[in-house]
Amino acid sequence: MQDDLDPALEMEVVTAALRMDKEQAKDMLEYLAQKFEACLPESTTVKRGGWLLSADHPVEQLTIRFPDQHFQIEKPKHGPVSAKIMKIVRGVVLKTTEVPTEDWTEALAQALSEAARQNASTRDALQKLIM
Repeated sequence: MQDDLDPALEMEVVTAALRMDKEQAKDMLEYLAQKFEACLPESTTVKRGGWLLSADHPVEQLTIRFPDQHFQIEKPKHGPVSAKIMKIVRGVVLKTTEVPTEDWTEALAQALSEAARQNASTRDALQKLIM
């Protein structure tokens, strides 16, 4: 059996992995999209932009879904990164809150840690994300 990470350390590692420098937003968003598509494909939606025949299709929006919350981060063609947390009840978005990216990453890390505690496959996916 693999050594389990201490929950506090696990939270710090996930938060550090998700942290996004504003200057590196495009690259980090691409990195996060690739990681989450690989680790949690059933919970991840990626919207890409670019022209149809273009070789470059940058990530414009990344959404990670949990039963009671959705985490969405967007990088429009022009303008700053926008991070939102949506409160979900019975499949309906009740509240959308725009938050700073630092708060978004911390809340996402907490949601990932909670999901990992409740589900073995999510725990394995989290291990892949932080390695």
